[in-house]
Amino acid sequence: MHEMWCGPDASGQPVWHLLTADRTGTLCGVGKQEDSRRREPTDKHCFPCMATLQAVMQPTGAAAGEES
Repeated sequence: MHEMWCGPDASGQPVWHLLTADRTGTLCGVGKQEDSRRREPTDKHCFPCMATLQAVMQPTGAAAGEES
């Protein structure tokens, strides 16, 4: 399971990222910064983080319904 962290995207806008297992960075490569007490509310998610998670969660081979 991955923890989520709200931090800036490449343009500086706040988005929800997925943290790596060691919680020091994000799946898209953004380094986790100290949490700010003044966090702007957002419902936006980091697309590169979500795409990485989707790729990892995607079943492969016969489990994905591919023919042998």
